[in-house]
Amino acid sequence: MNGIDIHDNLKVLQDLKFLIYDFSNHRIDFHNFDILTLDLPTKQIDLVSAYQAQKIDHTIEEIAWSIINDNHL
Repeated sequence: MNGIDIHDNLKVLQDLKFLIYDFSNHRIDFHNFDILTLDLPTKQIDLVSAYQAQKIDHTIEEIAWSIINDNHL
């Protein structure tokens, strides 16, 4: 993976985290987000895996909604 790919991937994860925050009506605090994860009181969500598993068939907005809905956020 070259520098451009790393930058693009980090940008996508930042966008995903912002959408989760925004779509959850700010119920998720930015303190819950690590670089690659969303840390909840009862579990940790690997955002990279969630994105990778759905990116071919879903938009980033759909992935954010999926994470919100699947985890009752």
